[in-house]
Amino acid sequence: MLDLLNGFVVELRNAGLPVSLTENLDAMEAVQHIPISDREAFKYALGATLIKNNSHWRAFETVFEVYFSL
Repeated sequence: MLDLLNGFVVELRNAGLPVSLTENLDAMEAVQHIPISDREAFKYALGATLIKNNSHWRAFETVFEVYFSL
């Protein structure tokens, strides 16, 4: 799971989103409490911990949908 989330954070950064180490750690903690099978809860847990600014939400969603594609 850690490699998966680290890869996602790298992709967010590549898309121009500023994600700090603290936010990365917060995201890792948050998803431990969410079943990965609940895609929507997983997405919003990551968004709540990794997105600082509402203007970054669209880029986050795009990266999420590509990175965690079905």
